[in-house]
Amino acid sequence: MRRTFLAGVALSLPVLLACTAGPPVTADTTSTGVGDVEASGLAGVRISWARVTSGFSSPTQVTSAPDGTNRLFVVEKSGRVKIVRSGKKLKKPYINLSRKVTTNGEGGLLSVAFSPRFRNDKRLFVAYAKRQGGDLIVASMRASRPAASQIRNKTLKPLLRVEHSQFDNHYGGQLAFGPDGNLYIGTGDGGGSNDQLNTAQKRTDLRGKILRINPHRTCGGKRYCIPKSNPFVGKRGRPEIYLLGLRNPWRFSFDFRSDSLWIGDVGQGDQEEVNRVPRNPGRINLGWSCREGNQVFIASRCRAGVQYLNPATVVRHPAGESITGGFVYRGERYRKLIGGAYVFGDYVTRRVWLYKPGRGKHAQAQRLGPSQYNGPTSFGVSSRDEIYAATYDGTLWRMRASR
Repeated sequence: MRRTFLAGVALSLPVLLACTAGPPVTADTTSTGVGDVEASGLAGVRISWARVTSGFSSPTQVTSAPDGTNRLFVVEKSGRVKIVRSGKKLKKPYINLSRKVTTNGEGGLLSVAFSPRFRNDKRLFVAYAKRQGGDLIVASMRASRPAASQIRNKTLKPLLRVEHSQFDNHYGGQLAFGPDGNLYIGTGDGGGSNDQLNTAQKRTDLRGKILRINPHRTCGGKRYCIPKSNPFVGKRGRPEIYLLGLRNPWRFSFDFRSDSLWIGDVGQGDQEEVNRVPRNPGRINLGWSCREGNQVFIASRCRAGVQYLNPATVVRHPAGESITGGFVYRGERYRKLIGGAYVFGDYVTRRVWLYKPGRGKHAQAQRLGPSQYNGPTSFGVSSRDEIYAATYDGTLWRMRASR
């Protein structure tokens, strides 16, 4: 293990399994470490974080809903989702799945995604590690009304199961709806080091992937349908697969303005990577475990003729040790300062970066979260596209930008 947790801390999120085992990798001359070259137009910008509220238990995600209420929802590892309204945390949980999830290792309730039609269909989707056996479960739930303060467990309907019985890390677990209205699901490679289950490159395995399904319809006895443009429809492979070759895509997001998918994929030996995937990508293989970042990792797993999608940017160890993917800033408050910049961070080093394609990274001097705890487990956006972050100590933060 590259990092160990503080005494009494039982969570390793996103992935602190940054093992050093594995073959040597070639030198990287395209990125720097600490204090990356300041991006053009961002050099004079200062990012800071204002505390909103605290008292959450091991938060794994912060998100919002298209319900017109301006509420924030903080997902807790234990299986609960808490509501934040006007900066105050409500005591009554919005969701309580604590009896259904395992919190071993990187398990727990990992993500919540609200249907883009939530005001009408009142549906939302959850991803969690199942208490019996540890498999990753994606399920739907339904609110009684859009502004409801609690969701009943009896509405829970499992949609998809991803086998995850061997190890208790590398779940992935991010859920997000894309511009096409489909649900995207991030899955880790199943755990351990060096992709020892050899899942990430397997077309017949759902682990180490980004999956894409249509949960608004039912097909062939399943509670979802497969988009016809998924790459393995009608071919050898699982039709749910959209992208393959990922280690642990703990957090990803869509930038609807540029119609692109941004993925933070946790590294192992030397590099943390950010992938920017255009809509209808020509290349669908992100490389793991043939590659880590822009370097060869396990040469024997590389295949001639495969066109790998290069990362948009990488952060080398020790500047970053466990990436937390973020969001492209599209809010109005700081649009003139950082509009179009991708904001992401690192769970271990607590650093936050701003990145614009072709302009490098701007490392922020102020680290996110108190030094006695690890850093951001999740970034999220409000209904007004302002960026928030949750840190492992249980605090919710709002991003500020100044010149």
